[in-house]
Amino acid sequence: MIYEEIPGGAELLAWFGEEPTFHDAEIISLFLSRTGPSELKIHGWIIADGVDPEGYNVLDKHAVVTFSLEGVMDLKLDSFSIQNVIAGLILQRATDRGRSNYYAMPADAHDLEIELLPCYGLDGFIRAKKVAIAFVPGPPDEGT
Repeated sequence: MIYEEIPGGAELLAWFGEEPTFHDAEIISLFLSRTGPSELKIHGWIIADGVDPEGYNVLDKHAVVTFSLEGVMDLKLDSFSIQNVIAGLILQRATDRGRSNYYAMPADAHDLEIELLPCYGLDGFIRAKKVAIAFVPGPPDEGT
């Protein structure tokens, strides 16, 4: 499981109790830097068993998850809205997308990729040399 190999990933797995899918999660922010760390911040949760009195799935283990990316070497992003909900997030070893002419640095087998599956708003992928994960339990503050 890739999360176990990423700094902070084991702690995130322990918080959620499972590998997160980030289904219907909301992108809070994306900061890109060409010379320093970039950052993707997402409000995620797990879907617990059962439904609430209004018939909606019960959401549990809310967290604001920050993916810090070093050495961003390629990305392709589409759409952006006042609200950016993803169908899911895939963290994996980078795949060959036929874009090596775009790479800012040489590719290798240790490169990582975050793919944001489309739902509403921002989607796409980011390829980087390093990824680290941090999180704050609970939903985001209103000002976040």
